[in-house]
Amino acid sequence: MMKWIVLSIAIVIGFVFLKLWLNRSQKGDSGKQIFDLALNSLFWGFLIWKGSLLLFEPKLVIESPMSLLYFTGGLKGLFLGMLCALIYFFFTTRKLMVTNVVIIQSVVIFAFAVMCSYFLVNLILNNDKPKVNTATTKTVEVGLQEGNKAPDFVLKSLEDTNVKLSDLQGKKLILNFWATWCPPCKAEIPHMQEFYATRDKSNVEILAINLTTSEKNSENVKEFMEERNVTFPVLLDEEGDIGTLYQAITIPTSYFIDSHGIIRKKIVGPMDKEMMNQLIENMSD
Repeated sequence: MMKWIVLSIAIVIGFVFLKLWLNRSQKGDSGKQIFDLALNSLFWGFLIWKGSLLLFEPKLVIESPMSLLYFTGGLKGLFLGMLCALIYFFFTTRKLMVTNVVIIQSVVIFAFAVMCSYFLVNLILNNDKPKVNTATTKTVEVGLQEGNKAPDFVLKSLEDTNVKLSDLQGKKLILNFWATWCPPCKAEIPHMQEFYATRDKSNVEILAINLTTSEKNSENVKEFMEERNVTFPVLLDEEGDIGTLYQAITIPTSYFIDSHGIIRKKIVGPMDKEMMNQLIENMSD
């Protein structure tokens, strides 16, 4: 999520530099028209980026149309959106009788400002980021911060079997808190299932913890998951203690836990398949 925030900041800075350059180099309304077209190009590029999920993941969109609201086409969709935005900008500026030199200069200045800003903002944020504790579990404090050992618990699954978190040590784990009434949770579940289906279950596991105390009818949870052909384990937090323990105030909330039982990332909000793959791959074995 952070990389998209950094990219957004970089794009804003890029437009600031483009505006300043156009004010100095273009006379009359020409600079304003070019800047407005650049904004329009960004808008169309953004729509294509969002809609590209349908192109790259049609199955997931068909299963959960709300995916288009919460997710994008990822990096592939971003490149497609950028290409379409560039083509749109070129042809629309040509209609204004803008020379190729000015068009190329505008694109280069904007792109250069965005890339430099992205690098600098990313560098600043990474320098401020606390270091993650990579020590063994014997010396790690139990808690919810990155680098803490995940608090242990036991919950019953939909199959009425007890599942203990510490028994899964040795696997990379996604601990996901959700509810059937939660729209982003509904959008996220097909992505989780698609991710889970492609993973080696001896190395990676998902525990989807239903906040059962928030459900109108807890008996509908099993039917809800069966309708979506979910195969990853679903646990029932029938007392609400584990959701409170893990501070699952906003859902979905997910914790990425490494094979030593150490929390490496907390994500508040829905995740797509690409994000899950990236975060799991970034965790050491």
